[in-house]
Amino acid sequence: SVEKLSEMMAPQKVDGKWRKPEVSRRLVAKVRKAWLLDGRAWPFEEERTNYGGWAIADLPPVKQKGKKVDRNKLEKQKHIEGRMKLMPKLIEEYREKFRAWRRCDGLSPMDKTFMTPKQLRTKQKAQQS
Repeated sequence: SVEKLSEMMAPQKVDGKWRKPEVSRRLVAKVRKAWLLDGRAWPFEEERTNYGGWAIADLPPVKQKGKKVDRNKLEKQKHIEGRMKLMPKLIEEYREKFRAWRRCDGLSPMDKTFMTPKQLRTKQKAQQS
């Protein structure tokens, strides 16, 4: 019977001291699961509340901030697209700079003729700095 079960589920005060319920929470959960699987409504179901007794359905809507990655995704994508449009020009500039360095454009023909490759590299690095 439901009344007996409700008494067994609740802690009781005897001679000024609290006694634990006769049926543990684990067993109550098993019985509740069996009732629900049988198709019957659990008679001890309480409406869930939170935030000082407010029903969860009555809580005011909260704006979710989300993750920073998700908020900045569009800006990041636009930035990437803009940089990708510049990429062919930047690659060409880099290649030309590297080819000029390989050709030793900043050095005299005399240096190119009589210096070893290591000496050429050292002199070019000194000129760049």
